[in-house]
Amino acid sequence: MSKNNLTRRDFVRLAGMGGAASLFAPSSFALGEAAKKSDIGATFILWGYGANALEPSLKDMSQLGFHAFETFGNVIEQFEKERGGIKELIAKYNVPIVSAFCGGDVFDASKRKTEVENLARWCKLLKDSGGKVIEYCATGKRDKNFNYKDYKDVMIESMNEYGKVVTDHGLVCALHPHTGTPVETEEEVYYVMENVNTTYMKFGPDVGQLEKGGGDPVKICKDFMPLIEHVHLKDYSGGDNGYLGYAPLGDGKVKIKELLKMFEKRRNKMAGMIMFELDSDKKSKMPFSEYEAAKRSHDYLQKLGYKFKA
Repeated sequence: MSKNNLTRRDFVRLAGMGGAASLFAPSSFALGEAAKKSDIGATFILWGYGANALEPSLKDMSQLGFHAFETFGNVIEQFEKERGGIKELIAKYNVPIVSAFCGGDVFDASKRKTEVENLARWCKLLKDSGGKVIEYCATGKRDKNFNYKDYKDVMIESMNEYGKVVTDHGLVCALHPHTGTPVETEEEVYYVMENVNTTYMKFGPDVGQLEKGGGDPVKICKDFMPLIEHVHLKDYSGGDNGYLGYAPLGDGKVKIKELLKMFEKRRNKMAGMIMFELDSDKKSKMPFSEYEAAKRSHDYLQKLGYKFKA
C-alpha cells in the first residue's frame, strides 16, 4: 500500500494500530482489570421517551449506582421551559448528565436552517447542564427502496454542518447509527465515517443497533476506534420481546465482553463514556420492570469487574 493511496479507512485503522497489538494480547484485559475500569452511565429510554420518564429513570439509576445519564435534547428543553430545568433533578439524585441524543434531517436542505437552530439550542442547554457530548442521529424518511447513494452528497453536507454547530458550542458531536434511519447498515456507516469531516463529526456507536442493522459491531468499532467518543452499550437478541429485539446486557448475541476490552483501551480519550442502553417498546409487554432490566445489566457488568456508586 503506497502512502499516496491511503483511504480514510486506512488512515483511521492505522491511527489505531498503536494500541491494536496490545488490544488483543492475552494480558491486555488482565491489565485493564487491575486498573480502574470505566465508569458506566445509562440512557433513559428504557423508562420511556418523554419528559415524564426522566425522574423515574434517574431514581432507578441512582439506586443502582450508574455514574451519569443521557436524555434527549428536546426533553432537556421541555424541562427548561415547563419545569425549571433539569439541574434540580441532577442534584436530587446525584446522577450528572454527560450527553444528549439529538437528530437532524439530512435529506431536505430546506429544513437545515431549522435543524441548526434546534441543535444550537440543545447544545446550549446541555452545556449549561454540565454535558459534553451530542449523540447525533441522522434523520429523514427511509423507505424500502432507500439507497444512501441517491442522497450521499446532501447527507455528508448536512452532517458536516451539524457537526460544526456542535463543535462551535464547545461540545463533541458523535454519529449514532440507528436502524430505520439513513445510517443503518454497515456499508452506510463506512461510507459516512469515511467521507464526513471528522474534525467535527466523531463516532458514537450503538453496538446493539449495529448488530440489528446487520453489521459487525466488533469490526466497525475496531476500524473507527480512534474516532469513538461515546458508546451506547446494548445487546440484541431479536424477536418481539418488549425491547424492540434488544436485550439486557449478556442476554443477547452482541459480543459485549470483546467490545468492552476494546473500549477500555480508548476510554481515557473519550469525551463521553460507555452507557448502558435498552430500548423499550410500550406496545409489547416487557419481561422485566425497568428497574429489574437495568439491574440485570448492572449485575452483568459488575461480574466483569465494573464498579458502581454506593
